[in-house]
Amino acid sequence: MEPATATPEISIVIPTLNEAENIDSLLAGIAAALGDRDDFEVLVVDDASTDDTVNRARAWTDRMDVRVIEREGKPDLSGAVLDGARVARGQWLVVMDADGSHPAATLPALLAPLRAGTHDIAIGSRHAPGGRTVGWPWRRHLTSRAATLLAWPFTEVADPMAGFFATARERLLRLPSRTAGYKILLELLVQGGDQIRTVEVPIRFEDRRHGESKLGIAQQVIYLKRLAWLAGGRVSLDSASKFGLVGLTGMVVDLIVFQAMMGTGQGLGAAHIAGFVLATLTNFGLNYRWTFRGDDHTAMPLRQRYARFLIVAVLALMIRGGVLVLLVELFGLPPLLAIFPAIVVTAGVNYLGSAFYVFASTASGVIPRVRWHLAALGLLAYMLVLRVLYMGQVELIPDEMYYWMYAQELALSYLDHPPLVAWLVAAGTWLFGDTPFGVRALLIPLTLLGAWYFYRYGETMGGRTTGLLCVLAFAVLPFFAVSGLLMTPDAPMIVAWAAALYYFKRSLIDDEPRAFLGLGLAMGLGLLAKYTIALLALAAFVFMLVDGRARRWFFRPQPYLAAGLATLIFAPVLVWNWQNEWASFVFQGTRRLVENPDFSSYLVVVYALLLLSPAVAIAGFLVFGRIRRTLEPEARKRRFMLIMTAVPLAVFALYGAFSVVKFHWTLPPWIALLPMIMATLAWPIWPERQPINRLHAGLIRAWPPSVVLLVIAYGLLLHYLTLGLPGTRTTDFGSGYLGWPELARELAVIEREVAEQTGRAPILAATSKWGDAAALAFHHPDGRRDQITAQNLIGMSGSMWELWFDRDTDPTRPVILFHTRSRLIDEPWLEGAVIGLGPLQSREVERDGAPIQTLYFRIAEGFRPEQLRFPGQIPE
Repeated sequence: MEPATATPEISIVIPTLNEAENIDSLLAGIAAALGDRDDFEVLVVDDASTDDTVNRARAWTDRMDVRVIEREGKPDLSGAVLDGARVARGQWLVVMDADGSHPAATLPALLAPLRAGTHDIAIGSRHAPGGRTVGWPWRRHLTSRAATLLAWPFTEVADPMAGFFATARERLLRLPSRTAGYKILLELLVQGGDQIRTVEVPIRFEDRRHGESKLGIAQQVIYLKRLAWLAGGRVSLDSASKFGLVGLTGMVVDLIVFQAMMGTGQGLGAAHIAGFVLATLTNFGLNYRWTFRGDDHTAMPLRQRYARFLIVAVLALMIRGGVLVLLVELFGLPPLLAIFPAIVVTAGVNYLGSAFYVFASTASGVIPRVRWHLAALGLLAYMLVLRVLYMGQVELIPDEMYYWMYAQELALSYLDHPPLVAWLVAAGTWLFGDTPFGVRALLIPLTLLGAWYFYRYGETMGGRTTGLLCVLAFAVLPFFAVSGLLMTPDAPMIVAWAAALYYFKRSLIDDEPRAFLGLGLAMGLGLLAKYTIALLALAAFVFMLVDGRARRWFFRPQPYLAAGLATLIFAPVLVWNWQNEWASFVFQGTRRLVENPDFSSYLVVVYALLLLSPAVAIAGFLVFGRIRRTLEPEARKRRFMLIMTAVPLAVFALYGAFSVVKFHWTLPPWIALLPMIMATLAWPIWPERQPINRLHAGLIRAWPPSVVLLVIAYGLLLHYLTLGLPGTRTTDFGSGYLGWPELARELAVIEREVAEQTGRAPILAATSKWGDAAALAFHHPDGRRDQITAQNLIGMSGSMWELWFDRDTDPTRPVILFHTRSRLIDEPWLEGAVIGLGPLQSREVERDGAPIQTLYFRIAEGFRPEQLRFPGQIPE
């Protein structure tokens, strides 16, 4: 058809494939929506339809400006759209499907923001407020949501998978020639990056009434490939095949070295690392010269590229070690057989790391912010995989075994902690048995929930990028990473702390009354985890006093209802304390001050530097200065974050003037400040932002290598604690952490010896507060606990052992005092605390033929009842 003489302002591109039954109603809808205008054209771009689509579309040419473009070859939705854009004449281009799912009546609303100059892309959105999808089966909903979720890191629009959008024709034509697949809007959004202004117009999306959907497995595979390309990944069948061949070469090298070292008596850890390192060197050379050869990858010096390859290799090594120890220790496979699946898993990790990081492509134009999005999610997934692989093989620390004892003596609360950790351990061991994995099993859902609330809190403060940077901090910072591996009260409390901050912000700053319900739940569950979360309520009270808008909530019922809900959830602790003369509250208050007098306020700073990492801690202190106004221009958000951090830290600093401050008390308050801290460290990834001063520039440079080092250190620690590291001897540095299975067996031998000599079952009493007794109880070969207690037997604080020990126990039963260090157990005053105390003895405890721990013990003829310590009785 000859083009009209007048140049239209709007071009509507409709790609078609066998849409004969739908094209008439769609064109009629367009005519109705734009019938009073004469400045638009419709381009029907047909992908070789086999029905009457082309003829029916051409029949409209005498009624409005319609042109039909017939394409040949393999159908390609993006190709059809771009072909239409090339011959279009309008300034503004609208893309819509031909199946009638996109309402033509929305066209004026879609075009208005573009014509007004306020936005660059207008999207007909199913997921924006007011939008909806009608007539889809649940499988289609599920598929669509999954596809949208995969695109989520690339853009902040709610419906990046929409096929109904409008933009400038020139913008669409600037897409690279490689554009393919059925979601061209996503490519537009990624290419536009931070410079593109988007608006979502809600639509009522209706499923097609005639014909069949063209979406199939092939289109979904293309979509996944496009996502990988947009992320900078050089993923293809060709590169995967080459990488696999290179991997086979490396595997041969790996196996030769591994078997040679195992044959010479080297350890499992040393053999698998040596084989891995030599295979890695071989693989890098071949992949660089062959697999990923070309100009498409990021330009960088060879040594920097090799450093990246080595980083990926080390990260893969940690995964491989986890698979290996899991197969050998849990499933009992021989090492020479277990190494094969371990190598296969490692190859997969190496390929993905090489494709997306070492030899990443620059062709997609993905912006730095999106790369950080992908890095945050990737590292969270990596850390989760490490935990799943290793958590059942890393020995429980005494703290965890103490909380396992809680679970064996389930109660409404406990002397030194609320009950939530006991309930979590009880649930995990009920599902998976009394094993390290059973004790820690619920850390996985806790980690996922924690990541969600770290994201939500960061996102509500600074947008999606800030939220994902907070997730990154949650994944890699030492305190949070270790808390995600060890089942202690800190694990659920960190989740509750982040959740409470989110709901405090939603209620006090966003004025959302319903958020108080979530706040009550978060605070109540947090109090069941650890009492220190109560300081958030104090901080919120201070914020409400100084913030004019938040002050209004003093005169509304919602805060008091939230406090009532939290108190109701906390009721088990109140009941237990009422039944036990408020023992827990006394213990957490005056008793701690009396038992640990010291000056330790400086530790608030030291703990932050060590357990948040120096870069994060320094950035945290920096944002209390003038830089805070640049980092967060909104005064109320800034005030909230600073107060919710400063008030708890000030309380701990004051407490430290009189007693010892514990590290796990002082670190959760920094969560409130994480959005500003992470914005400080990643400042240049937002457009037109430059470092504020030299210190700020130094922190920005230090942050990326800090992330890498923290992740590697975490993996190496897990490897060290399970398989060891070449050239090192496994040790707990005198902490008494390692060797308890062997120590328990040795103590059981001593126990039997004493029983045979005296004719009576002895009492085993650790000369430590609670940890050694709990470790013995967990690992005791006979599974008995009734004969075990702690230093409460000799008049010292024993925490819950003060309540668990039967005060009616016969004091003439022999006593075995034990410890992993000679401190305290060799004190002369012990002779007055028990009856007939014998000399100090020791035995070396070995693992795999090497000494791992020293057991110190003394045997007494009995104990003195007047020396027993329990709530209400403290011997002099």
